[in-house]
Order: sequence, then structure tokens, then C-alpha cells
Amino acid sequence: MPFNHNLKEVKTMKTTMKNQLLSVIMLSAAVVLPGAVMADDFPLHTKLQKCEAAFEKMQSGKLSQAEAWRARKEHKKLTLEILEELNQRNAAVDTATGEVLSNQEILNNFKVMGRLLAMLAADHPSETDEWGYTLE
Repeated sequence: MPFNHNLKEVKTMKTTMKNQLLSVIMLSAAVVLPGAVMADDFPLHTKLQKCEAAFEKMQSGKLSQAEAWRARKEHKKLTLEILEELNQRNAAVDTATGEVLSNQEILNNFKVMGRLLAMLAADHPSETDEWGYTLE
């Protein structure tokens, strides 16, 4: 019977993780949906579009496993680049001199972070298949 007990715990954990993921996605959508359209002149707009395209490609289910993992790596690379650029810009603001981010910059930061969070929350593939073999 201990095996059945562990199986129940695993099922409970999976259900809990799914519920938590759904909560994260819903909260992200609350941030993302009202401002889903951003101006084309936003500095990270093009990179964010590429990141979203790589995410959609890897999640499409139309690629081989190797192609999906390449798209996933591209998505992660672009995500990190976008976050680094946001962090650099935000860290460069010198409040001692009175410099501030404009309301539009702050709003764009939230939009980008919300979109990235939604993608990262939905991207949760297993590192191994059901038999325990590595996928790469």
C-alpha cells in the first residue's frame, strides 16, 4: 500500500502545481491584456516580438523534439536579453539627480514583464521523457 500512498501524493502535487500555474497565468493576463498593444517605437518591441514568436513556435506541437528545444533555447536567450536591458535601463536611472522614469516607461516595463512572465509560466516542459531519458 505505500506505493498507492505515494501515487496519491504525486497526483495531489500535480493538481496543486496546475492550479498554481493557472493562477500565475491569470494574474499575468490581468497585467498583460489591458496593455497588450504597445507602440512600435518601444525599444524592446522588436525583440519582444521575436521572443513571442519563438515561444509560439516551440509550443505549436508541429516541430520535432529537437526543433522545439532549439526554439525554446532561442526564447530563453531573448527573454534573458530583454530582462537584462530592462534591468540596465532601470538601474541607470539616477534618482539623486532627479531623473525618473516616465509613466510610459514604467507602463512599458510592466507590460514587458507581464508578457515574459506569462510565457515563462506556460513554459514548463519536462527535462526527461516519461521513461527518464534526457530529451537533449
